[in-house]
Amino acid sequence: MSRKTSSSSLFVAIALAGSIGLLLPALIVGGWLTGLRESQSSAAELRRDLEAKLDVLASSLPELLWNLDTVAATEVVLAIMKSPDVVLVSVSDASQGTPFFEKEQPARRLGQAIRGERDIFRGNTRIGHIRIEMDDHLSMAALARQRWLYGVTVGGQLLASLALILWLLNSRLMRPLRELGDFANDLAEGRFDAELAPGRKDEIGLLGGHLEHMRDALQQQFGAQRALIERLRGMAETVPGVVYQLRLNNKGRFSFAYVSEAVRDYFRLSATTLGEDAEPWFDQIDAEDRAAVRESLLASARSLTPWQQEFRTRNADGSERWVYGNAIAQKVDAADGGGVLWHGFLTDISRQRRDALELGRYRHHLEELVEARTAELAEAMKAAESASLAKSAFLANMSHEIRTPMNAIIGLTYLVRSDTHEPEQQERLQKVANAAEHLLSVINNVLDFSKIEAGKLQLARTDFTVRELLDNIAGMLAHRAAEKALAVQIVIDPRLESQHLLGDAQRISEVLLNFTGNAVKFTEVGFVRLSVRIDGPDDGLRLRLRFEVEDSGIGIAPEVQSRLFQDFEQADSSTTRRYGGTGLGLAICRRLADLMQGQVGVRSALGQGSTFWFTLALDKAQPVNVLAAPQAPAAEPRGLPAREQLARFSGTRILLAEDNAVNQEVAVALLGSAGILVDVANDGQEALAMAGSHDYALILMDVQMPRMDGLDATRAIRGQPFGRDIPILAMTANAFAEERQRCLEAGMNDHVAKPVVAEQLFATLNTWLTRSADLRTMRA
Repeated sequence: MSRKTSSSSLFVAIALAGSIGLLLPALIVGGWLTGLRESQSSAAELRRDLEAKLDVLASSLPELLWNLDTVAATEVVLAIMKSPDVVLVSVSDASQGTPFFEKEQPARRLGQAIRGERDIFRGNTRIGHIRIEMDDHLSMAALARQRWLYGVTVGGQLLASLALILWLLNSRLMRPLRELGDFANDLAEGRFDAELAPGRKDEIGLLGGHLEHMRDALQQQFGAQRALIERLRGMAETVPGVVYQLRLNNKGRFSFAYVSEAVRDYFRLSATTLGEDAEPWFDQIDAEDRAAVRESLLASARSLTPWQQEFRTRNADGSERWVYGNAIAQKVDAADGGGVLWHGFLTDISRQRRDALELGRYRHHLEELVEARTAELAEAMKAAESASLAKSAFLANMSHEIRTPMNAIIGLTYLVRSDTHEPEQQERLQKVANAAEHLLSVINNVLDFSKIEAGKLQLARTDFTVRELLDNIAGMLAHRAAEKALAVQIVIDPRLESQHLLGDAQRISEVLLNFTGNAVKFTEVGFVRLSVRIDGPDDGLRLRLRFEVEDSGIGIAPEVQSRLFQDFEQADSSTTRRYGGTGLGLAICRRLADLMQGQVGVRSALGQGSTFWFTLALDKAQPVNVLAAPQAPAAEPRGLPAREQLARFSGTRILLAEDNAVNQEVAVALLGSAGILVDVANDGQEALAMAGSHDYALILMDVQMPRMDGLDATRAIRGQPFGRDIPILAMTANAFAEERQRCLEAGMNDHVAKPVVAEQLFATLNTWLTRSADLRTMRA
């Protein structure tokens, strides 16, 4: 009914809008335009009439006034006064200045007055004056009648047209729309058997067809929904648990909007009872849990968060049952009564609770076992750490104890060989030197392998150049290569000549020394070539380098090349018998390469020599000063023995801090053989005092000394103005990387391990004396 009223109201609104929008503007605008035009025309006509009357009097009265013919003049004026709109006619004599004749009708003054005046001439002589006054009420009355006639005529036509339009609108639009509205209302109320009158072909007919199509679609959807609801209802009744909708109204009262029939088994209550009030459900909850359940529901309602709660109830036989409740909270619109509605389920978790308790007991037992095992493991770890520390201490002590006498053996052997010229003695001393170097190599390999296996080998990060690195290696091998008449060649990528790099130069040297040592060992005739090039693009920050050691030696068979870098492997047994070795050297090279994130490999063929290669990536560095990042002296001839290179510093005085008399004798004799003058300090305190009283070019500092060790002595020297730039080289029997790092952190510039290899010592001294001389030259 409301829809019909709305439609009728719409029709009335359209009718009123049409009437007001069409009729009133036409009448007002048309009437205003007509009245304006006609009033202007009426006023103009009245003015013309006034002028005509003035013309009549001005032409008729001159002779009459001149002849003083009053009777004739009066007749003329009276003739003018017969016009109903003339109010006043006045004729005056010019000679006397008084009215000659005046006629007035005051009763005719009903509107606006229009006045006109004219002089009376006889010839060129003014003889009088005429004044006429007329009223416009008659013309205005005629104009009003005309306006009413226009309004009636136009208004009638517009009303007739509007009535026709409204009739057509009602019959063609409003009535069909009301029918469509009634049809849509039937669909909204579920009456899908409603029909529309057929026959229309216009847009409303198309809309009706769409509504009928919508009716068919809605009928199918509602049918499918009813079927789905029935299936869901059946599922809710068969699932293991209680499916429900719990509602909390605005008054704080709980009730079940829906609850499946399984509630009867869980709580011995019917769905009908709970639909009115949920309090019986709360009464069935265990008294100890009831308040917690209610409070958790209220908290969920306040924050609209999911509700989850475990609580207890009783079975029909009185036994305890654990129930788990889970639901999603939803705000109810005020139009639907407001409040909160939960959609969820209740399920029996009594078995899970029993299993959880049982698991808890097992877990507690396992925790006790884990604690006991953890304590045992802690003790085992502590014992393992103690064993590891003991092993490290043992290795360090063994290194020191073995290297100290080895230093005397190797050093004194070198000196005796230098002083002996008998071939037989030279040969025997060479065998002693070879045996000592072999023993030293075994010790170094075993120690390095042990540190790598334990994961305790740490890499340093120092500034160096590949020119310096390769020149040092070539200097250390020059003597052995010269004995075999082998040419030692160095090939460096021009881009690397002066490029400073950051990395563990000592470990890189170890790999290359192993490669070059093997190359010299297994090459009888020809050359050994050390080369380095950039292997890959230069991004400005990092370079990937490829080092290669090529020789013209015996070569390696293809079938054994794959085993070379494995632990304790060599080419074959005959090689072992002829050349010796532990099989650890190349394995250590591979592991060092892995630590530096690089790779090693070999290319070789029997009788055609070998090429061992080593790749790694290094960061670029810029030199800070001459001592920190030196460049190798360009004038040094390559391939000369290190002692011959050191000869240019003959007469240079250095300080040796060493507490062992034999080591003092060996070091003084070795350095003296190269022309170096040596002052000896027996401990760190003595070295500090002597360094402050003499200008030494370099200091060789032992680490383990009485009164003040080498580390403290170095720190003290560095703290003095005279000791800031002097090169200090560590000489220690502890060859571990940790010891080297401690020396560098104390302020030492380099590290020479005992037993001292003469050529290595000479090469190291040559490098640092060159840098020291360059620094002195720059300051001078």
